[in-house]
Amino acid sequence: MPNARTRLILQNVILADDVFVAESPKDVCIENGRVTKIAPAHSLAGEAGTRVLPCEGLIAVPGLVDVHVHFREPGATQKEDIASGSRAAAAGGYTSVCCMPNTKPAVDSVATLCAIDQKGRETGMVHVFQTAAMTLGQSGDTLVPLRDMDATTTLCKELTGHGVAGVTEDGRSLMDETLMRQVSILAKELNLPVMDHAEDVSLVGGCMHEGEISAQLGLPGLPSEAEANIVRRDIRLAEETGAHFHLQHISAASSVALIREAKKRLSNLTAETAPHYFALTDSDVVRLGTMAKMNPPVRTEEDRLAIIEGLKDGTIDMIATDHAPHTEAEKAKPMESAPFGIVGLETGFSLGYTRLVRGGYLTLPQLIGKMCAAPSRLIGLPYETIREGMRADIMIFAPKENFVVRSEDFFSKGRNTPFEGETLFGRIRYTVLGGGLSYEYKE
Repeated sequence: MPNARTRLILQNVILADDVFVAESPKDVCIENGRVTKIAPAHSLAGEAGTRVLPCEGLIAVPGLVDVHVHFREPGATQKEDIASGSRAAAAGGYTSVCCMPNTKPAVDSVATLCAIDQKGRETGMVHVFQTAAMTLGQSGDTLVPLRDMDATTTLCKELTGHGVAGVTEDGRSLMDETLMRQVSILAKELNLPVMDHAEDVSLVGGCMHEGEISAQLGLPGLPSEAEANIVRRDIRLAEETGAHFHLQHISAASSVALIREAKKRLSNLTAETAPHYFALTDSDVVRLGTMAKMNPPVRTEEDRLAIIEGLKDGTIDMIATDHAPHTEAEKAKPMESAPFGIVGLETGFSLGYTRLVRGGYLTLPQLIGKMCAAPSRLIGLPYETIREGMRADIMIFAPKENFVVRSEDFFSKGRNTPFEGETLFGRIRYTVLGGGLSYEYKE
């Protein structure tokens, strides 16, 4: 766990947030979990007991927030557990994460919620927030005791005012519209976001995007309509119930168009995408195989460009990783039987910085908005820029430093990345959680 009692000085660091990048570097003093002083560079002295972090050429931003991760605990800790997932998150610059409820057992009770919360507190590398399932056992039949779960005293409750970060049936869509409406009405009453995995189950069964490449490979496909059908339904329910609908891992151009149009009349609608949807297409499946198998699937170049355009114009509010670790043996199976999902916490920010900021699509403040400010607002986590008095949850990165992705160096138990061997910019140097170092890059 990070030692928040150590006095830290970030020396000669550039400050940035979702609005600006400072022109001149500063010294930032952190004591007792808070930023206590910001002064001109090299003006703060290192007293006894102070650790000075040399930050010349580095940029400090508010700690990243990922609203969509899978830590696999309970039930599948051979893939990941809360401790390993938290270390991976800290190494990726994240200070808060929201775990999905499709564990074994599913997070459908106060008891399971409390067990996960306790593990997260004990690990202490990031703020581990938990979402609630919509139905018991994610069976699609009976609603979870959401009111009781939201009233539970968790770390999430202490920092956001809610026992859970949201309600979701992630991994599948709740197709029973009567139940979905009930979930929406209750979530509206509790002021919780409805985080929905948009996938029409009547169109599932494939293992990659349905198109020319799937036909060439002779593999069953997953059509864009599977996503768009549920996006369309959820937009209607958001309009009818007033609940805040958050559409998860958007991948298709048709979905982006639907969301863009709906946002002209709805303020209670947000959407996320993941780095693989702006970085990969279905043609990459040919060379990457199961390392490019995720749900929803990576789609065509047209879809990829639509995702980037959606990020640029605000149609897509945020970037989440959908971090989904699997074992090497599972991913070594044939394409049709291997599990969906890739890891993403340790490459998420650098992919965004490399592909979107250095690629000329977003500014750094816009990227910070997508990876910190917007996800914080979604779950009710106070978003603070780096200023005197703020809680010291901070990420410091090297914008000009590149590195080669090597999964053998990951803190995650998962090695299932499609970006193995790729050169990325924006190495994470330090992550500060509550005033203590939760991650420090060591060569």
